[in-house]
Amino acid sequence: MKKKFSNPPLYDEETMHTILDIFSGILETLEKKQIGDLQYYDSADVKRLLKISDSTLFRIRKSKNIPHVKIGKKIYYPKWFFNTALKK
Repeated sequence: MKKKFSNPPLYDEETMHTILDIFSGILETLEKKQIGDLQYYDSADVKRLLKISDSTLFRIRKSKNIPHVKIGKKIYYPKWFFNTALKK
């Protein structure tokens, strides 16, 4: 004789709301931490800092004279590079 198992619902609505609240809190915490502890400039920051255009920043980046990291479609530049370069 085979036993039939009924599939219990994965989550009820209250549980889903609790999970979403927890994830929202984690996301908010991570976003605040990234803004406060940000160790990189984005392209707009670098252009303002060096008073250069998009094309100039592009040329500098392509000549590999400036370290950068691409995350998704955005490009970030380490702050330590500018701190040491501007002190000289």
